Amino acid sequence: MVTTQIGPFSIQAPRTNPATAVYEDHPEHMEELAGLVTLLKEKYPNLSAMDIGANIGDTACIIKSAADIPLVCIEGDDVTFAQLQQNIRQFESVSAHKLFLGEKTGDVTATFDKVGWNTTIQPVQSAGARTIKIMSLDDFVASEPIPASCKLLKIDAEGFDCSIIRGAAKFLQQTHPVIMFEFNRENMSAIGEKGLDTLAMLQNLGYSKLAFHDCNGRFFTGADFSEETLMRDLLDYSDGKLGSIYYFDITAFHQDDDDVAGRFIAAERSRRPQPLN
Repeated sequence: MVTTQIGPFSIQAPRTNPATAVYEDHPEHMEELAGLVTLLKEKYPNLSAMDIGANIGDTACIIKSAADIPLVCIEGDDVTFAQLQQNIRQFESVSAHKLFLGEKTGDVTATFDKVGWNTTIQPVQSAGARTIKIMSLDDFVASEPIPASCKLLKIDAEGFDCSIIRGAAKFLQQTHPVIMFEFNRENMSAIGEKGLDTLAMLQNLGYSKLAFHDCNGRFFTGADFSEETLMRDLLDYSDGKLGSIYYFDITAFHQDDDDVAGRFIAAERSRRPQPLN
């Protein structure tokens, strides 16, 4: 176990968890999440958030470093969840729930990769597979007292991000949270996830603007949902090991938060190195 400093907080993690090395080498990692929380807190004083794929609590530290808001953490891996529980004890108004989320509630037969640090589920019928329970976010919200002020969803679920979003359609329609999620085509292809249909669903729900960061957290570009060709080109290019950009982290804003989107994108552009004259 090693101690990793994340902003003003420290957490304990196994050295085998790559998050420890990431924050040691790049203390500014995920600054865009902290900036987003700050902007949302200014607009929504009673802001709360949900951290899906909370891992060992590193993103909880980032969120709490920006604003001391209520936070719901969800993590399905046994080992990682145990570490998450320990690391969030330093915070108030944080709950942890051990479960895997997906599009529909039910049992799934799957194999598991990267267990204990970055669990990746691959639904298959094969030797070594086991059955686990998957829950939709809509069903989870119906069973838990989630504040109506939950205006931020951070999702990092190793290919299941879009599936989780589709399973949250009712919650999204009612609450219109900003959604920060990973669009990792390598992991998505392994489970037959397309992704573009999920972006179309968000547009139908009133989501209007997006911000793209590369896999290293560097701002790439902003876009409107109506720019379908641009979105397809970006997402086609981020093709795992084949592309120079391994994957994108996408932040989606409902039209109610076009003002926040504009400020967020401007702030992220300002963090780039100064352009050549």
